[in-house]
Amino acid sequence: MRAPSARRITPVLCAALLATAWGSRSSADSHSTCIYGPFQFSYASTSDAGTRRPESAEAENVARELIRTNRLLASVEPKVNRSGDDKAKDDLASAVARQVEARQAMVENRFARAMRLTLEARAFGKSAATKVGPLEDDPEAVARALEQTDDALARAKELIEDPVAPKAKRTHEALEARQKGARELLKEGKPRLAFAETRQVRDGVLQLLRDCADLPVSEATATKALKRAERAMEHADEDLGATPTAEAKRLEREARAQLQKARLLHARGAYRDTLLYAKLVERNLELAVGAQRLAISRSG
Repeated sequence: MRAPSARRITPVLCAALLATAWGSRSSADSHSTCIYGPFQFSYASTSDAGTRRPESAEAENVARELIRTNRLLASVEPKVNRSGDDKAKDDLASAVARQVEARQAMVENRFARAMRLTLEARAFGKSAATKVGPLEDDPEAVARALEQTDDALARAKELIEDPVAPKAKRTHEALEARQKGARELLKEGKPRLAFAETRQVRDGVLQLLRDCADLPVSEATATKALKRAERAMEHADEDLGATPTAEAKRLEREARAQLQKARLLHARGAYRDTLLYAKLVERNLELAVGAQRLAISRSG
């Protein structure tokens, strides 16, 4: 029987968690050649989707489209920056500007405007990609896509780690096996096949989470996640140092707010949402530390 304290998973909150996996990198050093700055620090932050529940089907639809555009722009960025193609870079800059506006419109509940702007951003992103050739022909871009899928698989595994989900675990294991096959394809010099396979794995992760939407999360699992988030907050204070950048401070503030929500949800017995907010805390802190390290490397 489902535990009375379990709550239905928040779809957009979960999507936000995975969007950070698909729209960002794990190391600030990987952004050293990014002429427009790291995308996750400009438009792919989890803060809006992670703290606001959609109030309508329209809002949820727009949130999904924003995530799709984030994924596209994050995947296009490395190849455009390496290409040196000024026209492609101009298209990418236009895409980023529109996506930033789209996110702001979403915050203001101006859903029609947000939808129009994110679709325009996606069109500019596709134009930039066309100018520098297909992403699936670029081994470095495919390798990054594989890393993003690895991250998504790891985070999804944490969401289904309770023993009440044996079928979900088997599905996850099958997705991991397919992902391993995608990596082998890249090693064999078949980037297109590897890219197509890892994209299917990524879609499989989203479907897995939809299928598991009603599964409960135990109190023990939620408590463990909350404690990890609290430890991450303590370590982040040390990593950021005495003079964090404005961006690092903003991300840390968001993490603190999410940690407070996680604590309140835990106290109310909302264990799945506790888990999700705890994961968002860790992710925002990772981004904050990454922003700080990037600023230091650029100033050095």
